[in-house]
Amino acid sequence: MSSLGLLKYDVRVLLALQQAISGSAKFFEFLATQGYPELAAFSNFLQDDIEAEQWLVQHNYHWLGLLSHAIDGDSASRDWVRTHLHEANIMFALACRKDDKAISWLRFMKLEILLRLAEEVALLRNKQEMDTFFPYKMRF
Repeated sequence: MSSLGLLKYDVRVLLALQQAISGSAKFFEFLATQGYPELAAFSNFLQDDIEAEQWLVQHNYHWLGLLSHAIDGDSASRDWVRTHLHEANIMFALACRKDDKAISWLRFMKLEILLRLAEEVALLRNKQEMDTFFPYKMRF
């Protein structure tokens, strides 16, 4: 039996996650202090915070780290998510990369919250990719 993954969270909590991903310190703090530190860490890991990934692993939320790697296109992580989590999670990961079939599937399944999250992650990823083109933002 596969785990529900992101589907185990209330829609309101996932809306807070969307805001945290967009950079809202208020919603990040809400997640971190109101029983969802794994989602706060996930939002940080999506922004390339390696310590957040370590926290996820140490606190038995490795699946969120694997979900982030699946979003990044790692095939082994995608296989793991596909095998161990509810199908909506792999569709979410693919939708974060603007996969039309995944977006259509999420829409058909009426998983609007995952579509909203995917759009936010896509915006974040696009910003990260743009930042690498500007020398004054390059990391050394």
